[in-house]
Amino acid sequence: MRRLSVAALTLVLAAAGAAARPDPLIERMRAQLSTVRDYRCDVRLDASLPGLSVSNMRLTLYYKRPGKVHIAAKEGFGILPREGLFLGDPVDEVLQRFELTPLGDARWDGIRCAKYALRPRQDIVSPMGSLRLYVDRERALPVAITGRGQDGGELQTVFEYRRFEGRHWLPVRTTLRVKGLAHPGSRPGEKSRTDGTATLTFTNHAINTGLPDSLFQRPPAPAGGKRRGSGI
Repeated sequence: MRRLSVAALTLVLAAAGAAARPDPLIERMRAQLSTVRDYRCDVRLDASLPGLSVSNMRLTLYYKRPGKVHIAAKEGFGILPREGLFLGDPVDEVLQRFELTPLGDARWDGIRCAKYALRPRQDIVSPMGSLRLYVDRERALPVAITGRGQDGGELQTVFEYRRFEGRHWLPVRTTLRVKGLAHPGSRPGEKSRTDGTATLTFTNHAINTGLPDSLFQRPPAPAGGKRRGSGI
């Protein structure tokens, strides 16, 4: 019995050690994306989603590590979906919000990838019941995130990256596709399902310019609780 207990403990400790070891591909991806401390870029949004139908909406995106994002509309107000776009640095957001479990090799659009299951961390609430991350093994860049919501809807986010100045990798296009997304119907208590897409195109990147923290601080709400301005 004692030998069995020792053997079982050894297996548990070995498994814990394996789980604690950094994933080489994830570490490589994190390292090459970390050269970008901050950036600003222009964004074009084209979307056909429940509650959001726009064409050629122009925005400005500001990002500063770690995880600070500010979006300002060039005209009027800017509205973006809260889930699925992974703005700023998608990898930074994923690693902050989720724990990764490797699921082996997979292919995405002909690209040889590593596939990971994403599980929300204990203090994170996610409407998605199941998420998968695909990472290009050769370039060590995120290719796509897929998910299925608790209501049965499906989500797919596809990333396109480009290298700037010979060393900085940043997104140049992010495409969100949803299928069977549940949303309120025309009658009280009624729900219907629909498909949709949203595409963000990023241009005119300005990298590592030293964006101030004050840019990412929300101004206090005025009396009455309503906040003015076009920022998000």
